[in-house]
Amino acid sequence: MKKLILISLLINLNLFALSSDIQKAIAIGVFHENGRGEKIQHVTATEEDYEGTCYSKIAVFGKIDNKNIKVRIGDSLGYFQNSVPIYNIQKILIGYELTFLHYNVSRGLFEVSIDGRIYDSKVFVK
Repeated sequence: MKKLILISLLINLNLFALSSDIQKAIAIGVFHENGRGEKIQHVTATEEDYEGTCYSKIAVFGKIDNKNIKVRIGDSLGYFQNSVPIYNIQKILIGYELTFLHYNVSRGLFEVSIDGRIYDSKVFVK
């Protein structure tokens, strides 16, 4: 009986691990077209104004294959530009750094959502 309970517990844990392939997604920074910008990980509002066109960077930890990733700054939807893999110390792939281009940016929250679930929305962009 103990073996049956242990086996069912291990199967359930493995199924849960496979179903939750995104562990975390966070906003990293906002940048002007010329490359100047700021890190926004531990702030609630940006110091500079980013009206017009700008770039944003996010980090997604987990598998991003076939995921619908949306990044918004206010009403401006970001367009995917670039992806850079993130490795841990043992050279194991743990996530990706994604860059998005935003047009017609106005004031609003920086929002990161994947498949309809909001992962980060705490920074207000001027």
